[in-house]
Amino acid sequence: MAVLVLVVGVVAGQLVRPVPDPTIDLAITSSHAFPGQAPALPWPSSGQSVVHVEGLGTMGSSGGSAPTPTASVAKVMTAYVYLREHPLRAGEPGPVMTVSPQAAAQIPMRKQRGESILGVTANQRLTQRKALEALLIISANDVAHELARWDAGSDQAFAAKMNAAAQSLGMTATRYTDPSGYDSGTVSTAADQVKLLRAAMKIPAFAEIVSKPAYVPDDGGAERQGGNYLLGQYGVIGGKTGYTDAAGGNFVFAARKDVEGVSTVIVGAVMGQESPSAAGAVDAAQQLVIAAENALVTATIAAKGARVARVDDGLGGLTPLRVASPVIVVGWPGLTVPVGVEGEPPHQAYSSERVGILTAGAAKVPLELMRELEEPSIVERLIRLG
Repeated sequence: MAVLVLVVGVVAGQLVRPVPDPTIDLAITSSHAFPGQAPALPWPSSGQSVVHVEGLGTMGSSGGSAPTPTASVAKVMTAYVYLREHPLRAGEPGPVMTVSPQAAAQIPMRKQRGESILGVTANQRLTQRKALEALLIISANDVAHELARWDAGSDQAFAAKMNAAAQSLGMTATRYTDPSGYDSGTVSTAADQVKLLRAAMKIPAFAEIVSKPAYVPDDGGAERQGGNYLLGQYGVIGGKTGYTDAAGGNFVFAARKDVEGVSTVIVGAVMGQESPSAAGAVDAAQQLVIAAENALVTATIAAKGARVARVDDGLGGLTPLRVASPVIVVGWPGLTVPVGVEGEPPHQAYSSERVGILTAGAAKVPLELMRELEEPSIVERLIRLG
């Protein structure tokens, strides 16, 4: 009787124990290496530059990593911080703000110093969108300082927010002292600015604004062209220019190229160009964008329907997974691209149901069940030892 009670207890215990959560295991190679030597990009002879490809990593860099004045490229962080605190949905104007008399009183001084400005007037009303468009398209210093006041009450308080955001993004060589970048104490590196632009471009309102070539006032005034004259060419979808005597020409940019059906985004920065305007940095970036896009190559590592992974139920049950479309890896010669799987599969699912993702650099391909996914059987649950 004691043995019977013991057996019944063990059986009951095994059956009421929760089964493990299923996992997805890769069934093909975990990386793909592109043959050949890394591309030699046309780096500018001065300053520093970085080219990064989303999902793949840095294609290359030049000029070291010493912090240098950012000039108006700092306004990317101004917009990033402001939009995090005051989200703006795509297409909406946002709240209306009133320009302070102090901002209007500083206009003569800003004109005398040759700053780029919108030319605000006391008690002028600006929507959040128009303020950010003036900030990012025509690089308006007067609006940058008003955005800081509207958000934090002062330049100093807002700069503290900018520095906190930089720290959170891993921008270890960056320091902000003002919201416009006119102060040469605001310094950064090309690598740090790439980190920032990658984060900013994920905010839909930011990406929407920097894709516009010109600022169009709400009051019917004449439109004003922005400094990013690469927009619409070579896949360029956004960017921000900057120039001061201390900084030289600076430019951060993002470009999108479709490579064998895989949308690939290139983000880069050119800093410290010895030119009389930001155009020197924009021209250098143009050459880098063209070369980086031409360097991209592809390889198909799995055909549509190929078995590439499996669901492991944790008790010995393995259910095969196939890719819903061909797996096309984008890269460049000399690059090794990791291949992996993502997802939290259910305990039960029908055949052909999608339960995960295969990742290969910038490519993400759904994983489908090749047969029905079933929970572990009673026998499997009874004989498990762990």
